[in-house]
Amino acid sequence: MRIFIITDLEGPSGVERFSQTYGDEAFRFASMYRLTQEVNACVRGVFTVDPDAVVEVLDGHGSGGLIPEEMDKRAVYVRGKDPFRSRFMALGEYDAMMFVGQHAMAGMAHAPLCHTGSSKTIVYYRINGVYVGEFGFWTALAGYQGVPVIFASGDDKLVAEAEALVPGISTVVTKWGEGWQRARHGSPEEVCAQIENAVSAACEDMDKVAPVWFEPPYAWEVRYVYPYRAPQRKTAGIRAQQIDARTMLYRSDDMLAFLKVIWPN
Repeated sequence: MRIFIITDLEGPSGVERFSQTYGDEAFRFASMYRLTQEVNACVRGVFTVDPDAVVEVLDGHGSGGLIPEEMDKRAVYVRGKDPFRSRFMALGEYDAMMFVGQHAMAGMAHAPLCHTGSSKTIVYYRINGVYVGEFGFWTALAGYQGVPVIFASGDDKLVAEAEALVPGISTVVTKWGEGWQRARHGSPEEVCAQIENAVSAACEDMDKVAPVWFEPPYAWEVRYVYPYRAPQRKTAGIRAQQIDARTMLYRSDDMLAFLKVIWPN
C-alpha cells in the first residue's frame, strides 16, 4: 500500500489564529507539535493495516508545519516546492491520498483560518463551476490521476466540505469553528486517537471510495483580491481569458496543466 499524506498547519486542534502559523519557528512550535502528533497518529493508522506500507508525508505549509525529528520514522518526509510539484504530477503512483490538519476553503462561514491558496491574494477557485478550496483542488488533481482521497482531518467546516465532495470519505473533526480566528477544540489525545482509528478503517475500506472526477474539458476560474494579482503570462497547454479586472479563467484538456499557473517555473 502506497499512501500520500498532505498536511497543513491551520487545521490541527489548538490552532485558531494566523499568528500561530507563521513567523519565528519558536513561536509556532506548539502548533507544529500538534500537527506532527496528528500526522503520527495517521501514520500509525496506516501501518496498523499494512506493516509494509510506503507512506509519504508532504509538509504543505508554506513556512513549514512539521517537526521532522518528532515524526514517526516509518514515514518519508517531503518538503519544498519542487517535491510538491513532482508528487502532484505523479499521484498515480499512490493507492490513496489523505489530508491532515487541513482548513476549509475561503469564504466558509465561521471556518477558522479558512483561505484558498493565500488569504492575501485569492478570493475563490472554481473548477467547472464548482467552488473548491485547497482540499478540493488537490482532490480533483488526485482524481484526475485515478487516486481516491480516503481521509481528511481538520475543523468541522473542512469536514463538511470534504464529505460533500467525496462520498464515503473518513473524517475527524479536530475543532469546531466559531469565527475566522476562533474555535472550540478537541483534546489533543482524543483527536489523535480518533485519527488513528479512522485512518485504519479508511485503509480497510479503501475500495469503497471512488476518485473524484471532473469531466473534461476543464475550466478553472480564479478570483483574485486585487486587480494586479491577475497574471497575464502565457502558459503552455492553457487558454487564459480575463473575465474582469480580478477574475481569470484558465481552460485546458489536461488538469495537470493548471499546476503551471501555480508554479510557472
